[in-house]
Amino acid sequence: MTNQTEEQDEYQNGESKIVEIAELSPQSTLKLPREIAGHFRPSDRFVVWVDGDTLHLKRITPPPVTDIVAEAPEGEPLSLEEINAIVHETRQQRRPG
Repeated sequence: MTNQTEEQDEYQNGESKIVEIAELSPQSTLKLPREIAGHFRPSDRFVVWVDGDTLHLKRITPPPVTDIVAEAPEGEPLSLEEINAIVHETRQQRRPG
């Protein structure tokens, strides 16, 4: 069995070898072990899916605002209504479910 430092090195190299037990609370909250949770920020969001008896979590990263701005058409500036629509659409994409 490898020691904790070797496991962390493997995780950082893309070879996630850390195995811990997570617990599902009665409130449907999944509590991650501290060692695993430490690799993420509290504001991180995840897409979650079930495959048989396996639960998958994949961290999602929304596009930077600069990418969204870069997609804006050149020329006439966007109206407030257009900006509002883009913000609304982006927020909908970031919401789970």
